[in-house]
Amino acid sequence: MNRLRETPKISNYAKLRLAAAYALIGQTQVATHIFESANISYESAGYDYYTYGSKERNMAMGLETLVLLDKKEAALELAQSIAKALESDAWMSTQTTAYSLLSMSKFANYIGGKAMKVAYTLNGESESISTEKSLANRALAITTGQQNIQINNQGDNTVFVRLLTSGKLEVGSEKPLTRNLKASVVYKGRNGEPMDVSRLSQGTNFISEITITNTKSDDIHNVALTQFIPSGWEIVNTRFTDFGDFKANDVTHTDIRDDRCNFFFDLNKNESKTFRVLLNASYLGRYYLPATQCQAMYDNNYLARTSGQWVEVTQ
Repeated sequence: MNRLRETPKISNYAKLRLAAAYALIGQTQVATHIFESANISYESAGYDYYTYGSKERNMAMGLETLVLLDKKEAALELAQSIAKALESDAWMSTQTTAYSLLSMSKFANYIGGKAMKVAYTLNGESESISTEKSLANRALAITTGQQNIQINNQGDNTVFVRLLTSGKLEVGSEKPLTRNLKASVVYKGRNGEPMDVSRLSQGTNFISEITITNTKSDDIHNVALTQFIPSGWEIVNTRFTDFGDFKANDVTHTDIRDDRCNFFFDLNKNESKTFRVLLNASYLGRYYLPATQCQAMYDNNYLARTSGQWVEVTQ
């Protein structure tokens, strides 16, 4: 094992097997170092005929190693990716399917049975959950101000908790958010140079350039990007102006309204896409530019939001 560890340029799946071997004999520090040097999602050309390998097979090996290393959060994240691959219509080889099911069974055994017994206290009010099912949902009564919730797992298995909230933020209170998606917005002049939009002269034409990056090694479908426009700006429809050569955005669908642009598209693993909108500072006054938001429409694990700002249109 030590000789293999010192061998340069060993394959990713060899690193994953070697890391698991070191974890089995209790050398977790060495195992972690080897595991972190491997690229789990690497695939040279999809399915590998000579080794029967694939990205999904490597992910399953990675999950098995994370279970041995007792890294629950990282294991859960990888297990979700494997579960998506298993439930998809994509073809899998016998070895990929077998490794995926084997690693998922070890993960299920690692976190315990599916039943749960949990007690939680929200702002001093206590409730309990006892069920034989693997999923339990509870609506929480949230009041204005700071909230305090305490959760006590009274069972022997591991319980994963997700807290989902929705609402309308007050003007100026948006907080930037990155959840497996990254969003950046740059405003540029007609010459392509970045510009400050906090104070614009009336009639100025400029470009909003939004870049969305998938930071995960999974493809994302049905991504929705919304850029809101302050009341003093207008979206220029380039089909009816002298900007007819304005490059079209790579999207599945575009929905342009008076106060926003909606773009719908897919993102491959670790892919970035840039969208451009031509704008005009039209009406004098001070206005609020809301945050730009991007999210996967059917997967709450992917969300990105920028921060808003005040802008002014002057003479």
